[in-house]
Amino acid sequence: MSQQPEHWEAYISKENFNQLRSNPHLASLLTLARVVNALRFCFRVLIDFSGDKSPAGQRQHINALLFSTSVLYGGLQLTDTLTKHFGSRASFQEGFAPLLAESRTENLRTKVLKPWRDKTVSHFDRDVASKTINSFNLDLPSYLFVTASGHKTGDLYYNLADEVAINFILGERTSKEEENQRFAEILKDTSDVLTRFVSAADALIVDVLGEMGWLVRERKLDHEEQ
Repeated sequence: MSQQPEHWEAYISKENFNQLRSNPHLASLLTLARVVNALRFCFRVLIDFSGDKSPAGQRQHINALLFSTSVLYGGLQLTDTLTKHFGSRASFQEGFAPLLAESRTENLRTKVLKPWRDKTVSHFDRDVASKTINSFNLDLPSYLFVTASGHKTGDLYYNLADEVAINFILGERTSKEEENQRFAEILKDTSDVLTRFVSAADALIVDVLGEMGWLVRERKLDHEEQ
């Protein structure tokens, strides 16, 4: 699968696919691929709305970040279980193994990704709001609960709800500068680990698919894609 045309797809015959149905390696790859699909979705939304200052644009951008942290946490948890099947492979040793071994990855997983996933994304804990709003130390002249740029429901954004979710992870700060610095560090660590996770997953998937007998062929483009 190393020599690929620009537009390509990986396929396998019906007979060979039926033989792979009970292979646990295939189930593991499909689960990993699902994580990568979700991460790429979140990352694309982050990019598409990075410069959009409208209420809807801010909503999309912030929630893409929040959802990506939840997906990334689940992906790292899944990767722990992949060691049994793929830990000895060079593609795993060169990608996932060093990523999982880094203290930065573990700190991000336990101190940022897990609490965000558990309290504000996959589950919605009321205590997050009650505790966080009582720990706001920044003296602002006013606070926004909701903003809108039109009469359509999709143009509306509940700002304060997401600010609470973010401040829940940032913890107590004494200045706006400290808040910005902490948030920038979280963004950088999350982006770096996410990017390396996706690269490691791609390498492992391609490696194992080739061994399983999946083949590459040029993909015919629909008229809309040309």
